[in-house]
Amino acid sequence: MLTLLIFIIVISILVFVHELGHFLSARRLGVAVEEFGFGFPPRLIGLRRKDTIYSINWIPFGGFVKLKGETADRTSDQDSFAAQSKTRRFLILSAGVIMNYLLTIVLFTIGYSVGLPAAHDPTAPNPALQDIRPQVIRVEAGSPAAQAGLRVGDVIISAADTPVSNPESLKAIQEQYRDRDLPLVIRHGSSERTVIVRPTPTENDEIRIGIALLNIGHLQYPFPQSLLEGTKTTLNVTGQIFVSFGHLLRDLVVDRKVSQDVSGPVGIIVLTREAFNLGFPYLLQFVALLSATLAVINFLPFPGLDGGRALFVTIEAFRGRAVDQRIESLVHVVGFYLLIALVLLVSVRDVQKFGVGERLLDGLKNVLGR
Repeated sequence: MLTLLIFIIVISILVFVHELGHFLSARRLGVAVEEFGFGFPPRLIGLRRKDTIYSINWIPFGGFVKLKGETADRTSDQDSFAAQSKTRRFLILSAGVIMNYLLTIVLFTIGYSVGLPAAHDPTAPNPALQDIRPQVIRVEAGSPAAQAGLRVGDVIISAADTPVSNPESLKAIQEQYRDRDLPLVIRHGSSERTVIVRPTPTENDEIRIGIALLNIGHLQYPFPQSLLEGTKTTLNVTGQIFVSFGHLLRDLVVDRKVSQDVSGPVGIIVLTREAFNLGFPYLLQFVALLSATLAVINFLPFPGLDGGRALFVTIEAFRGRAVDQRIESLVHVVGFYLLIALVLLVSVRDVQKFGVGERLLDGLKNVLGR
């Protein structure tokens, strides 16, 4: 329940900032806002101030801004969205994405001010990287590590009472414990525990426990530099997200499948829980990545998204006249349902991938058992 609450708060903040961009830009450019809604209808409560209804709705995921003349041709009303120039409409449609990018920069700036997790590169050491520890970045299914309960994000403090300072030192220790119990002291977030693993030989006679380790530290900068680093990181992350979406489209078109690395709402809830358990810097970094991803997704030239609507404005600029409103509306509706279908497909797979169904079933058994 706590994980779901944190997820709702995170998504609500991201969506609120996005919709606030549309709201402020519309007001600034003289477009009337009929409703600024938090969540999706049905409406719970609504407060009218001047010509705008500020509402809180029953479905807590998301939000919306309803502009005058947004879905109908009301060019006769000077304060309607349809009556505005192409430049103004494009700016209003882009404002949500801009706000999410600004939020991403702010979050990364705050993160670098308090310290964000980052990988240690021995070939290019960064003096700002502090508290470097070997951290688990992958656990093989069915491996001794998985059976012992090791998780991604675990920091290995010691093995057999010997401090572990890097992946190589753990490898040297586990070589001495072939088919024997090896006690590991693990830190996950602020809690520590001891687990017992039994290193086993592979087909190549390599002793392994089934994890991938990487030295992770915390990057921390003074404020002026943290702002610069936050901006640079936002740009770098944006480029990586575009590359990822390029791979996603290739997989959908060429292979007709969705990559296992793609997660929907269920996967995001699970990752939110993991980031929260690891501590505030990890959660802050995760929210910043979500904000950048939301910005990129919303401005993709796909029907039903801000980018799809901006695309129609661009087409209007080249054609010299707008696309028929009924055709545009139909395209956006079809695009929206295609997106929903993709989200449902990925969510079903996430339930299987993250074992959510098994956890829910176990929880139900516990309740019934009581």
